[in-house]
Amino acid sequence: MDTKLAGSGSRELVLKTWNDSGCHTHLVGCNATRQALLIDPKAGKRAVYDKALADWGLTLAAVVDTHTHADHLSDSAAWIRRGVRCHMGQATGCQRAVTRMREGDTIEVGRLRFHVLEVPGHTPDSIALAGHGVVFTGDTLLVGGLARADFHGSDPARLFTSVTTKLMTLADSTLVLPGHGYQDVLFSTIGTERAKNQALQHTDGDAYAAALRAVAGAGNSPDVDATLALNVAADPALPDTPVAVAACCSMGAAPLAGHKVREQPCEVLAPTLAQHAAQRTWIDVRDPWELATDGRLPGIENFPLSELGFALERLRAHPPEVLSCKSGVRSATAVKTLVYLDVLRDPISMAGGFGRWKAAGLPVA
Repeated sequence: MDTKLAGSGSRELVLKTWNDSGCHTHLVGCNATRQALLIDPKAGKRAVYDKALADWGLTLAAVVDTHTHADHLSDSAAWIRRGVRCHMGQATGCQRAVTRMREGDTIEVGRLRFHVLEVPGHTPDSIALAGHGVVFTGDTLLVGGLARADFHGSDPARLFTSVTTKLMTLADSTLVLPGHGYQDVLFSTIGTERAKNQALQHTDGDAYAAALRAVAGAGNSPDVDATLALNVAADPALPDTPVAVAACCSMGAAPLAGHKVREQPCEVLAPTLAQHAAQRTWIDVRDPWELATDGRLPGIENFPLSELGFALERLRAHPPEVLSCKSGVRSATAVKTLVYLDVLRDPISMAGGFGRWKAAGLPVA
């Protein structure tokens, strides 16, 4: 089934991704039934997720922890207490009332169907979810590399094999929505990772493990061990403002080639607005509800940042030259992501975003 851009009239799914200190949480909702799935929720962020559910008019049906997290605290226990079911991999040691998922199982949310893939290696209980043209990879396949494999229970050869035999058999157009991103690239595609991910160029898992030289347990600091203990506890008492205690960054690959984002202020861009609108060469990457409440740039199309991956062909056909958001942060992320995917070359991000535009008294629709 082809997935269309929810922000432009899709009747299939809504997608929102948060990047919090390199940790990604994904909210995916069924447009037909308004039921939603929350993937890898972080402790301390419940108010953010509740607001997003309200903004999109969604009801949370289930949460998923793609694995037992070592770097940050999961909030799944709190959602379970609120009566929301939680899914984890069948190999998990979690003591909570979770539904244990096996290879080939399906997680249904409204009319959405996501197939479970067991992808051990980063942890023994790692799973990915594939469906509707996307794959939520958790801490396995990341943008430009693979996840860490130096915790207790990690196995780099097994991780490589899981990724290459399960995830890399998906269609090249499949959107890769990982559990982490530390270089401001929000998502990728299977085809892009096949071409660019240096960690996947090894002949097999043994060769990858030999090149990586990861030492089992080297990543287990006392803080990591304490985090793991809380993440498997039946009903832990969690701090109100938890912080990440480690990075699950890519291993086995060089850092992504950085793209210096070209920025221009709204005062410089304003005289070109009508021309860009007519030529469809300016896009706004705010979420749809923001346009409804704050206003929009006259004539400018909306492509929400989290859902840009569903519009890649449209963006290739009509490459935007200017991208804008509320403050300039998300438009810069959009630039870096689309440049990495070879969709755009060197577009402009509007510095200060729509907030500065309004403050300057420029036209608002």
